[in-house]
Amino acid sequence: HSGPPQDREEPPRQTQEDDRAPEWDYDELLGDRERPAAEGGAPSSADWDYERLFAEGEAEAREARRRKLEELRQKNRSRYAAQQQARRQQAAEEEESWSAVLTAVHTVELLYASGASPSVWRRFLDAPAFLSVRANIDLVFALEDFLEQHPDLSPEIRREIFLAYEAQNASKYPMYARLYRLLDVSRGDKRRMARSKSAWRNAWRSYPPWRKAVIAVCSSILAAFALLAVGLSVRDTYRDLQEKESAQRWEAQSLAWLEEDLGEPFLRPLGGEDYRHIFAPASDPSLYFWVQKDGERSGDWPGYRTDYPHIRIMRAMEDFAEERGLGLRFDSAGGFGGGIGEAPGAYLIDLPLLGAEEAVAALGELVEEAEAQRWYRVFEDRYGGKIEYQIFLCHKGLSFYDAISTQDGGFDAQTALDRYRQAGCAFCRYILEDSGLAARHMGEDAYLLQDQGAVEIGGGTFFHVSGLDKESSAPKAHYLLAAGGGTLFCLPEGRLDAVGGIADLYRGSTSHLQLDSVGLVIVLDQIQTG
Repeated sequence: HSGPPQDREEPPRQTQEDDRAPEWDYDELLGDRERPAAEGGAPSSADWDYERLFAEGEAEAREARRRKLEELRQKNRSRYAAQQQARRQQAAEEEESWSAVLTAVHTVELLYASGASPSVWRRFLDAPAFLSVRANIDLVFALEDFLEQHPDLSPEIRREIFLAYEAQNASKYPMYARLYRLLDVSRGDKRRMARSKSAWRNAWRSYPPWRKAVIAVCSSILAAFALLAVGLSVRDTYRDLQEKESAQRWEAQSLAWLEEDLGEPFLRPLGGEDYRHIFAPASDPSLYFWVQKDGERSGDWPGYRTDYPHIRIMRAMEDFAEERGLGLRFDSAGGFGGGIGEAPGAYLIDLPLLGAEEAVAALGELVEEAEAQRWYRVFEDRYGGKIEYQIFLCHKGLSFYDAISTQDGGFDAQTALDRYRQAGCAFCRYILEDSGLAARHMGEDAYLLQDQGAVEIGGGTFFHVSGLDKESSAPKAHYLLAAGGGTLFCLPEGRLDAVGGIADLYRGSTSHLQLDSVGLVIVLDQIQTG
């Protein structure tokens, strides 16, 4: 059966567009549909399994991420283990130090309870059990409590404790000031200790016996020749007698001149030719000063030189520091050696960083009153002399104000008070720069330190210093120094506003700085861990 021609389906004609069709139908390939092989035996779409290729690539990426995370975990575990080891080591060292302190304190209590002699105390103070913890602040505090609880401790034992600490020049460090006051060692013992540490005495003691013997023999020979020369020279002997008589006349004359100029009687408190220039007021025979003849006396020249005004200034400074419990040192740069009748040219008064405003004002009044006394004014008003001395106000040996009596009006109490109010922040800046702590936090030569004054946190006072970026002046760190000057808190920018109390400061890593003059500073650093 055949239908009409118009009803039969004719095969499609190939158009010109079909001739330009692409060689690969990617939609068909990606749809995983089969395509007949092209001419010449080309591969079918089944040979290009893209889903399998994509799956393999994703698996390799997951494996690479897994390996990277595993390496990171191992690295973090190693870092955590090292931090834990450091913390355990630090805790062990602190525990060992505390155990040694407890042993030393217990030994002190046993020596006191058993009534041990000074020689037994001396052996303990020379033993490693004490020397290893002598500078530990916990032991210093414990000794202070012990001395307060046992005021009946004998002066001999107190002197032994004083000598044990003075052997390391503890008087230079303010942290021992209260311990020294509680020991209550006399000035005479302190002077003897200073003399025992002199360079020439130590050098002599270090000489071997044969060298000492040679020096002694040579000295004896020289002395014998000198005595022989004196004995053979009658003229020289007679001259010596004349000089002695002249010295006696000068002594009587100088006593009269001193009384005339200063308005009070004086005397020679010490015998012997070696001290013939040493005088003292009759009202205070222990206040030694020297007087030497100098030219002829006239209306504008006294005829002598003396350091009596300087000695009176020194006594006033010593009494002032002792009454207020302040540290006082003398500057030896001008040749002052602490000999009989000698006065220093400079005074270094050590003040706490907080609460000494009244002491500074009182020092200004003391200086003003002293310079108005007759023993001070007579040499300037009558004879035109200049009495020069210098005062340094310091904290732990670091000066923040100094004044010379002959320059710019001398000591200015108001200027000293202004400088004192800035001393806390200045001391904080010194610690940060001298220790290199600020450079470690913000980069070498990349920061500025700016004082922010005193702040109150949780009932405590702290001196605030900001660390700024040198180029942008943007804050990068904050530093809070406790009022005692021995604890420094380091906070990163943004952490200061979150501090609600003192407990928030005691976080971060703990370290210790040992600086010249300053001594021990405890650092609580949140910048490294924050």
